[in-house]
Amino acid sequence: MNKYKFFLDPLKVEQWINEMQNKGYRLTDISMDFIYKFEETSEDYITRVDYQEMMSIPKYEEYLSIHEEFGWKHIRGGRFGSMTQVWSKKSDGNDELFSDRESKINYYKRYMKMTGGLAILFLFYSMLFLPDSPGMIFLTPGLWDLEDMEFWRAFLFELPFALMRILPAVLFPVTVIILFIAYYRMDKAKKELEQEN
Repeated sequence: MNKYKFFLDPLKVEQWINEMQNKGYRLTDISMDFIYKFEETSEDYITRVDYQEMMSIPKYEEYLSIHEEFGWKHIRGGRFGSMTQVWSKKSDGNDELFSDRESKINYYKRYMKMTGGLAILFLFYSMLFLPDSPGMIFLTPGLWDLEDMEFWRAFLFELPFALMRILPAVLFPVTVIILFIAYYRMDKAKKELEQEN
């Protein structure tokens, strides 16, 4: 069974996949970051999401082998930067990827770095390429002078391209919100670590 979903927040991905697995499905593959493949199962599976920056081949192989020793199966990810690593295994009570709060704090730091970079990229794109007036996102010459069906044909043809032009401006505030949420979670984990010490 294929499900099509797109997430900006890896923790939302993890939550949704685990909800699907609680309904009797097991995640088997993720393609292009939005096609999730599931198969029916009678066993309980748990999925966890990690974010890693670019790694050398030996470091990446070590990263994989450490998790595989604990029974995790690598579903999605790679050794290059900005990659979400998705791990799954049969639930056995030891279902957390991060064994301590410090590891969780480092995860949030890596995630914040990636999200902050995206926010800056979206802001830069928006400042460079967004026109002064909203009507200017449509580039078809004379579009607003057309009438009746000619107008609607040209308008609907260009609408997807116009939406792609404004997408970074829409994604900028979304990534900033996600950045603050990640900061809040990291700060909470730091405070919990301080209380433990």
